[in-house]
Amino acid sequence: MKNLSKISILAGAIAMTALGAVHAETRKAEVMHWWTTGSEAAALKTLVDAYNKAGGEWVDHAVPDYESALAAATSAIVGGSPPAALQFIGGKQFTDLAAQDYLTDLTPYAEAGKWADALPPAFMSAVTYDNKVYAIPIDNHGVNWMWSSTSALKKAGVTLPTKWDEFFPMLDKIKAAGITPVAQSGEPWVQLEVFYQLMMFRGDLDLYYAIFRDGNVDVVKSPEFKAFAEDLRKYTTYMDAGSAGLKWNDATSMVIKGTAAVQFMGDWAKGEFTAAGLKPGVDYDCTIGFGGKDYYIMSSDVFVLPKSASAEMAPVHKLLAETMMSPEVQVAFNNLKGGLPARLDADPSSFDACAAKGFAAMKNPEQQVAGIEMMTSSDRVGAVQDAVIQFWNTPSMTSDDFVAALAQAIETTE
Repeated sequence: MKNLSKISILAGAIAMTALGAVHAETRKAEVMHWWTTGSEAAALKTLVDAYNKAGGEWVDHAVPDYESALAAATSAIVGGSPPAALQFIGGKQFTDLAAQDYLTDLTPYAEAGKWADALPPAFMSAVTYDNKVYAIPIDNHGVNWMWSSTSALKKAGVTLPTKWDEFFPMLDKIKAAGITPVAQSGEPWVQLEVFYQLMMFRGDLDLYYAIFRDGNVDVVKSPEFKAFAEDLRKYTTYMDAGSAGLKWNDATSMVIKGTAAVQFMGDWAKGEFTAAGLKPGVDYDCTIGFGGKDYYIMSSDVFVLPKSASAEMAPVHKLLAETMMSPEVQVAFNNLKGGLPARLDADPSSFDACAAKGFAAMKNPEQQVAGIEMMTSSDRVGAVQDAVIQFWNTPSMTSDDFVAALAQAIETTE
């Protein structure tokens, strides 16, 4: 879903002296991001207010979604007028830009702020390229959560599963009660996430690492993966008939209203529940495992700061780094966004029940699992996603066909 090779190729054609030329105003920072839902906008306001209160001037540049953000970033860099900050996901997505010297080296800010002492090692690695820090992590999102409607489960007379074998029987009872079992978006990136979220709930950590870290084709061709693929196909039979046209937050709304029972989605979904005035443990529940090893896939939104020939951008970069890495700002932002602070030294006293559960998992090395963007090239992520959405949206495609497509995706990428 996130192939940045074209960014590198196109960006290589422009002169570095053009970068940042339009941002001459001291501490005036145009920031490009894809946070556009109600809860995301509310969380973003805490960043904007903090930056402005510290003496800056935040110029907001929102784009509709992740894919649009990548396209807009490409256009801005090629056009020679990138914003002061660009949103990415921490890991390998921005390394091509760093390798070609298009990004500001943030190492002095990281050393002054002792980021290495505050961040999980995986996050510090995810913002570092060639021993230099190039990105600011603003949050810690747990990717593999299942959100459930208390009213829908009660109406169906079911309780949450304690093991994977109880999952589909629960969905059968929910379906029999006239409730949509699974709220599901048709967005490709969501289908990819559900692909590996279900691996965590099945306890298939080895499959996850084999695909996204090791590129092990033999494991993809194993009976274990074929059994997983058959469960993935079965999962798709419990979705609402209109799921193809839903965005992720539309699907979350179905669980909020109780018209659907569960949704697999990262913890940013909690922001939608919070914005709707619902309470965890009362109106909805949050689950990261079915009673076994509750793995916690970590991912982080980060901001990179395109390099500028203007010396006037230095105070802008410094203020952006200090504001976004403030423990207090990260707590306020994530309490509304649904995630956790990227910093482990943030004060957890204001966390709700779901955030407290996630924070405990995040601090336990045995539960920590690196997100795919931290381990996998953009080319391979894109190829795996293509194979997943082909299988997802082609009911006639067998699990053997899926194995072949996924194996080819891995074999043809690095």
